[in-house]
Amino acid sequence: MNFHAFMMRVSLLAAGVASATALAADQTLTIRDVPVPGLVSFQPDKPLNRTTPLVLDDSTRTIPVQFDMDRMWWYQPESCDARGRTYTLQARKTGEADEAGVRIQEKEGVLEVTIDGRPFTAFNYAKDLPKPFLYPVIGPTGAAVTRHYPMKEVASEPAKRRDHPHHRSIWTAHGDVRTTDFSKPGTDYWAEDKPGTEKPSKGLQKVARIVRVHGGPVFGLIEADIDWITPAGKKELSETRTCIFYKTPDDQRIIDVKVVLKFTESDVMFADTKEGGILSLRVATSMDEIGGGKMVNARGQTGMNECWGQPAEWCDYVGPVDGRTVGIAVFDGPTNLRHPTRWHIRNYGLYTANPFMAGAVTREQKKKDPNVKLLDESRTWKKGEKAEFNYRILIHTGDTRAAKIAEQYKLYAQPAKVTLN
Repeated sequence: MNFHAFMMRVSLLAAGVASATALAADQTLTIRDVPVPGLVSFQPDKPLNRTTPLVLDDSTRTIPVQFDMDRMWWYQPESCDARGRTYTLQARKTGEADEAGVRIQEKEGVLEVTIDGRPFTAFNYAKDLPKPFLYPVIGPTGAAVTRHYPMKEVASEPAKRRDHPHHRSIWTAHGDVRTTDFSKPGTDYWAEDKPGTEKPSKGLQKVARIVRVHGGPVFGLIEADIDWITPAGKKELSETRTCIFYKTPDDQRIIDVKVVLKFTESDVMFADTKEGGILSLRVATSMDEIGGGKMVNARGQTGMNECWGQPAEWCDYVGPVDGRTVGIAVFDGPTNLRHPTRWHIRNYGLYTANPFMAGAVTREQKKKDPNVKLLDESRTWKKGEKAEFNYRILIHTGDTRAAKIAEQYKLYAQPAKVTLN
């Protein structure tokens, strides 16, 4: 074993990586079936528990890789067919820019995310906020792609577009959570009380602790434990939310969001309502349908009248932002409850993945057709159970076809084949 390989093996072991993972310097790795350039992950033989400074080398370039828990991640810069491409696993050279990649800076009540030193977004969780959220969200053109209001009032968003003050950029919420009498409406975590309300009637989401924060050459990660609390101060459930921010080419930005709901206090029902979204967004006013944009889903449906309330593997909301065409695609994880999810998506820019709204949809349909069968997507979990939801947000330049959103979803839903040789 040469000195380079020896030191690489020592660093892996020092990082807590078992030799059974078979990862070592100068070992080759082959990747197959990547339909478009995009994010790729690979699970070695045993879990990995910390970032290790490695790159993939094919003699023409080096590709940074990063570990989190049990997976190895990188951004694959070109597509690969069934024949695949082969790389050599190498140690990152001393002196390569440590500031490159994703960095997260902690401040009071906010975690700021930068990519290669440029602002991207921030996780806002100050104690006086009704819920945590991501804002601002800077797209690949350098302009914000989610609405500023109510966090900030700007001239480009006239007063008539400052509606629904509970739509906070990117967030998670549900409008009817029941824990005692399942026959009556429960706590509303969707809407918000006005500041200074003497007798609050809406639920709150409060960050109990920040579990993990770290950056790296491929991604940065924020993991937070969040308590869902009634107006009376009673905790009804807890949530662990993980947001992963990736270093990508300049024509796109990617966020993965994992929401794990934990029913630690009692049985819990998420009742059927359109007022909710395990992943919720409010797009910039210039790119919503009122502002001149358009929406399309994986089933080929377009516009609010076709897309609202319909199940689809993904949706894409595309429109102008500062004179450039920009889109926000959201992918529903294949293992999510009721995949493909329904979408509470509106022409004014609301855009949520909501697996609890069939009743709301069929009630609307029944107004036009009395033969429509009413459905109910309420879901009850027993005390001690939990539910996991996974989504990807892909912010891109160009329209849906130019950004190859269908192919990007395929890569997300059907991971590439990776083998160690």
